[in-house]
Amino acid sequence: MALLVLGILLLNSSPELVRVPQKSSEPNITSRLVWVFFTDKGIFDEVHYRTALATLERSAPAAQKERRATEPVNGFDFNDLPVYRDYVEQIEALGARLRTVSNWLNAASFEMTPEQVRAAYYLPFVYDMKPVGYREVPELDQIVPIAQPQTPERSRMLDTAEAHRFYGPSYDQAQMMGVPELFYKGYFGSGVKLALFDTGLKLKNLAVQKLRIVKQHDFISGDNFYQARSDKNWEIQPIPSLRYLGLVKDPAICEVQLDTNHSSARPTLLAFCADSFAYGYTQPQRAIFYSYTWNYGDSWSRPEPIVVSRPATSTYENLCFVNHGIASYLVYNELTERINAPADPFVYLDIFVATDWYRRQSIGRGRWPNAVIDRDTLYLVYCSSDSQLTFMKFSVVMVEPQLLLTTHIPTGELVVEPQVAYDGHIHIIATGRYSGRVLHFRSNDGGSTFSRQPEPVSAGAVRARVTGGFPLYIFYPDISRPPFTRLIALRYSDSIAPGEWTSVITDSTMTIGRFTVSVSGSDTVHLVFESGGFLYRTVSTDQAVTWSKPVLLDTNGFTYSPSLCRTGNSLLLVCFKRGDDNVVWEASDTLKFSTTQPDHGTRMASIIAGYQPYSIVGIAPGVELIFAKTEFHKTYGSRYYEYNLEEDTYIQALEWAEAQGADVVSTSLGYRGWYGEDQFDGKTAPISIACELAAKRGILIVTAMGNRDSTTHPWPRPYIVAPGDAEGVITAGGVEKNLLPWRGTGTGPTSDGRIKPDLVALSDTVAVVSPDSFNYIDGSVGTSCATALIAGCCALLKEAHPSWPSDSIKAVLFRTATNPVKSCTFGFGVPRVDSAFKRYPPDSTVTPTPRDRVAPFPNPFIISQHQKLFFAIELARPATIASLSIFTISGTLVDTIQLRTEPMGQPGRYADRTTLEAIGAYWDGKNLTGKPAAPGLYIAVLNTTFSRSVAKFALIR
Repeated sequence: MALLVLGILLLNSSPELVRVPQKSSEPNITSRLVWVFFTDKGIFDEVHYRTALATLERSAPAAQKERRATEPVNGFDFNDLPVYRDYVEQIEALGARLRTVSNWLNAASFEMTPEQVRAAYYLPFVYDMKPVGYREVPELDQIVPIAQPQTPERSRMLDTAEAHRFYGPSYDQAQMMGVPELFYKGYFGSGVKLALFDTGLKLKNLAVQKLRIVKQHDFISGDNFYQARSDKNWEIQPIPSLRYLGLVKDPAICEVQLDTNHSSARPTLLAFCADSFAYGYTQPQRAIFYSYTWNYGDSWSRPEPIVVSRPATSTYENLCFVNHGIASYLVYNELTERINAPADPFVYLDIFVATDWYRRQSIGRGRWPNAVIDRDTLYLVYCSSDSQLTFMKFSVVMVEPQLLLTTHIPTGELVVEPQVAYDGHIHIIATGRYSGRVLHFRSNDGGSTFSRQPEPVSAGAVRARVTGGFPLYIFYPDISRPPFTRLIALRYSDSIAPGEWTSVITDSTMTIGRFTVSVSGSDTVHLVFESGGFLYRTVSTDQAVTWSKPVLLDTNGFTYSPSLCRTGNSLLLVCFKRGDDNVVWEASDTLKFSTTQPDHGTRMASIIAGYQPYSIVGIAPGVELIFAKTEFHKTYGSRYYEYNLEEDTYIQALEWAEAQGADVVSTSLGYRGWYGEDQFDGKTAPISIACELAAKRGILIVTAMGNRDSTTHPWPRPYIVAPGDAEGVITAGGVEKNLLPWRGTGTGPTSDGRIKPDLVALSDTVAVVSPDSFNYIDGSVGTSCATALIAGCCALLKEAHPSWPSDSIKAVLFRTATNPVKSCTFGFGVPRVDSAFKRYPPDSTVTPTPRDRVAPFPNPFIISQHQKLFFAIELARPATIASLSIFTISGTLVDTIQLRTEPMGQPGRYADRTTLEAIGAYWDGKNLTGKPAAPGLYIAVLNTTFSRSVAKFALIR
């Protein structure tokens, strides 16, 4: 309550930092998936606020900063600050399972029981709660046959008839918007990043085999385990056998010492809690799985469940693994989530013999169990009540633990996550849930009694961890100095007072999640921590006094819960990634999805960027795709199925795509579940609020009006789906080829009277690839198609005007569309990008690509400063054969470079070094004999199947 009062006092001076909740009655939420909105972000004054924004500005990607500089946000604001981690963890402490976090909404989505919803609602930092929206009835893909065109033998010409043949069946949809004229002038959407949220991709059809996918993430594949080893440069690698595991929680790991004389006989055991059937049912079961490796992580066994819950009535968490010889002991919680009753936690102790599960034993009621083994004794501690710890001591001389004693320790306040350690004495530390104190209890008589020691930390601590041995270490995140969370290490023993040896591991991190520690010998301490979904590693070689600069281990994000374990002569790190970095369909996906899962996404990608002359040509075939897989299509037995996860994964994908530098977002997804007709006002659905925030940050969001069911929503009754009601987005409706309304399209207005849609495009028999064929095409029906078509137009206009803010591009699209007056059926009509280019010619700095070109860089090529000379390539038409020839100014051949054309399957520009490395478009400054070329002027000649391009450069030694 003190926090709420503080928030109210600060509200007058900093109204943007705190929002005061108006709690009159408990929310009526029937869904188990719930958005929890927070009052603040743990920052309550202007100085800390500005410091936090400056930190975000420094660490943000260049593309994100450049785009935002021209937009209304003009940089970063309160919505970009990370959600206060302590609030999320206090909700988790109630037993809720975290799903996603949205910085923009200052909210997180959880899986919660009704009892947990009620308990969370009255926490002082909770502003509001809403169910996670979902699609009640999925829209079926309507596919109609299209006659397959015959490919002409001769090359294309710049006349209308030939353009029609070149575009094939995709001509009508492109010509309706004036696209072919721009294509022949060399505008392909080059240099524009377009994010597509959909079901995934198949790359079998020729038209989509060479899509330029620059970033991708699968948000719905469940969780996937990864590992890294110290003897392999800490390179993060996937564990193929541990994929698609649902929502993973609390992985634990240990090494089993079976035979100290044979290193091969030392398996590593990993246990974790996950959905036992991933997302196969509306109420998935939970299970604790285990997997093991005999070869230090080179391969892992397939996960096997040891305990499985009843559907949606219990879950498992707080796993802790310890080892003693051939036996390993796993302690954990089971939370029984009974209806109309509080969570009922139990502590269990499971026994493994070698890699086989042996038995399960109930210890008692309580939360947050933790254990450690010293020689033949197992020490265990857990919270048996709000303000009491229970300590238990077992003999493990035999495999079966024998209870030696039980001691109850009053704490005087509510504590969480107690830890036990042994250094000759038994130490227990615990963290005050609300005070942030670290409480320290020590026993000098083997655990019969515990005395309270001076507090090593008096405030600001969360999730303190202790490691035993000599010396004793305590690690904890410190939130007492906003806006940063510091990671602190304490070292002490009988000769060192608590807090006397304190070191700051990192002091400028906005958030710190879970962390893991491994102590080697007497001096070296390894630590890995998570921040914002990224893992960082640091090491101390002087007993935690000084630390190396944290090193980023992974670059794609969404990685959590690191666990360190010593295996053999190296350290093994295991973590999990929420989703994976591959949206392309794999044969193994059939274990979880139907083979048609990626079909819709493949069809939409072909509308935007497909390229197969005389068959299908996308609106912007040179665009760079950022693909997010956020949508389930259907599962086993062709049964249509929607799990309540799509609204929160959509929002998570939206924030991710914006950070990746997306210029345009195309999404055919829409949500009506949970929302009444009067709630499509752009201010109610979280997904609509998030889209408005994204639009203010400079993203051109194109979203569908939705496809109506004419039996329940007859034409032309208003029909709209979120986020089509959002302010600032381009909402796409549908028309037929004769420009009459397609009767399946949604129509406006919104519930607050705004006119929607904004634009319309073809939605009837749109040419798309046939995903399972090599070169066939289909006809697709729906406003999904209109969305993709309009998004492609946005990419073309963005290519022509890269410095324009998104509002200018929208204004020009609206002004040059076919209807001068906006209506709730047609919006401003069909976009005409040819008219837009004529009325607003491309920026003078923009050079189209009507023919192939080559541009060497850096120029001059200075051998002492540059390792390679790269050749940026612009293609008007992809080639099957390409090479670079380098001549002296007098015409002597110096070198010939054969290019790999596989990465150059789309028209447009290829200029970034990573892509040019893959193509082989670089020169090391040596001639055909391998000797250094002489300094001077040179000529580079690009030869392709269709043309030749020449450029000069200088070589300086």
